[in-house]
Amino acid sequence: MVSVNYNTVSKKYDDGFVAVNGLDLEVKDGEFLVLLGPSGCGKSTTLRMLAGLEEVTNGEIQIDGVTINHLPPGARGLGMVFQSYALYPHMTIADNLSFGLRMAKGDAKLTGDEIKQRIQEAAEMLDLVEHLDKKPKELSGGQRQRVALGRALVRRPKVLLMDEPLSNLDAELRHQMRNEIRKLHDELGTTTIYVTHDQIEAMTLADRIAILDKGVLQQHDEPLNTYHNPANDFVKSFLCDHIDDLVNTANNLFKKDHEVTK
Repeated sequence: MVSVNYNTVSKKYDDGFVAVNGLDLEVKDGEFLVLLGPSGCGKSTTLRMLAGLEEVTNGEIQIDGVTINHLPPGARGLGMVFQSYALYPHMTIADNLSFGLRMAKGDAKLTGDEIKQRIQEAAEMLDLVEHLDKKPKELSGGQRQRVALGRALVRRPKVLLMDEPLSNLDAELRHQMRNEIRKLHDELGTTTIYVTHDQIEAMTLADRIAILDKGVLQQHDEPLNTYHNPANDFVKSFLCDHIDDLVNTANNLFKKDHEVTK
């Protein structure tokens, strides 16, 4: 069982800016949680504190009841996928996938055969088998994002973290990758925390959504419950009204297209 808990967690910078303020949040075992909100709301900071890339000012973050505040990033058992692919351009896809495993030390160190097996499993899962000997520049954006995802998954993390991983892709690829990420999560059941500012992305992917504004949690609920029962005016404006506008725009476009083809 792998759960994550933020217990009254805050992040305050030296200049006095409070990025996250008194966050209480539970991520259940095997859950796909989406952190949603506008730019500057604190969602990426929330993720980075869990990853160990930002220090916690107050409160505790726990994985399975164990406080991890002072553990180094590599000791937290997490996998992370960033907005940028961050692939090594001079390495093959196989070497990019295996890099973290090859650098592991102590009890985490694997044999060469074990590493090859994990790479093969990830490549088959992500449709990368035919590309293992290629360099990143030979792959499409979607394929490179699969490599970045595979690099995190081969470590078999306790929790998978994703920070705006699809924002560099075009609309069609984003739609395709959303489906693939959700399908992969359903197959693996890895506890996942995903950061986005895209309301449709959140509604498509999440088991539950945590909406933040100005560092404060506004609502934490299942997507449809959040849409039908917004907790306050911010949630209604940011999520519900935005989705309604998109639906109305799509309906109007469909209506005009239908009238033209008559």
